[in-house]
Amino acid sequence: MSQRDHYPAGVPCFVDTLTDDIEAAKRFYGDLLGLTPRPMIPLADGRSVVPFEQGIALTAGSAGRPLQIDHMAFRVNDLRMLAERLKAAKVEFFDELHDGKLGLTIYVADPDGNKIELIEPQARLAHA
Repeated sequence: MSQRDHYPAGVPCFVDTLTDDIEAAKRFYGDLLGLTPRPMIPLADGRSVVPFEQGIALTAGSAGRPLQIDHMAFRVNDLRMLAERLKAAKVEFFDELHDGKLGLTIYVADPDGNKIELIEPQARLAHA
């Protein structure tokens, strides 16, 4: 039984995003963000799909423009450390580390330009 089988009706089961470079997207979501990949599966048309336990899937194919969603948000632990790792990997930042409505927050771009919000609930910037 998948971890996602317990969601009540009306809760999104997963987000499937198209990517121009599935290997770059796998590195971003898996290696940099720390999401847990599941076994790769092919679609009926032969395109690769890489699902993650956290409810996102990557499908090989043109991401196209304009993008169809505003952004995706993920809860993370130790956002300060993750922000440094993303900067070292030359990930594009839309917004620097700041106090958001739900906690310490940054917005970054995935390899296809999708806006990703990363949130550490209960954490805040230290104010002098």
